[in-house]
Amino acid sequence: MKRTITLAALLTVSTCGGEPPARAPEPAREQPESRPMRPALRTKSELGSVDPAAVKQAFRGLEAEFMGCQKRALDRVEVLSGGVKFFLRITEDGKAKYAYLEESDLGDRATEKCLLDYVLGAPWPKPDAGEAEARYAMELPLQATRPASDWSADKVAAVLGKHGDEVDRCKAGANATFRATMYVGPGGKVIAAGVATSSKDGEAKSDCLAEALVKMKGLPSPGSWPAKVSFGL
Repeated sequence: MKRTITLAALLTVSTCGGEPPARAPEPAREQPESRPMRPALRTKSELGSVDPAAVKQAFRGLEAEFMGCQKRALDRVEVLSGGVKFFLRITEDGKAKYAYLEESDLGDRATEKCLLDYVLGAPWPKPDAGEAEARYAMELPLQATRPASDWSADKVAAVLGKHGDEVDRCKAGANATFRATMYVGPGGKVIAAGVATSSKDGEAKSDCLAEALVKMKGLPSPGSWPAKVSFGL
């Protein structure tokens, strides 16, 4: 009996004192796939760019139409000539979204609008992304035998001041500055007037301003040959 108990005890010790069974190896963790970096997307407020040479070529393609605008005005304003600077916003599909003259001493609103109409209707080079802005300056040369007499702004300041309320009504609500040019004929009659603006908001006001200027009375007479004068509004 004693011998049996001893063997049982030995068997018990042998079982408890042995090394624990080896653990199964953990499966290898998969490394996350590396993803290629993507360029940041443009927001709608960002502007793309457009090839200046292509824009210049497109404007030059309108030269015949621009000259036609001037010729149609010469019966009214024999001495009409001057420079303009276009501001143009081009859409993604190569169309003119809007345009205005940020500089002009042409002095005739009808001719200025004729130029802008051709710009708005023409095809333009597509920007590389989004919309793009472009500027272009040009001259319409004098067709008369001699230019208009050159007047300084103080020649018209007094009369312009009397029409200040009307000018202010035309400008109301526009976040823009304006510069006008007009031709004054014999007897102080305004023959024509044009207006350049600093922003798109001002373009809609330019018609009203030009009309108000043409209606002004009481200007000094330049004599037998028209005078030309530019001033800020």
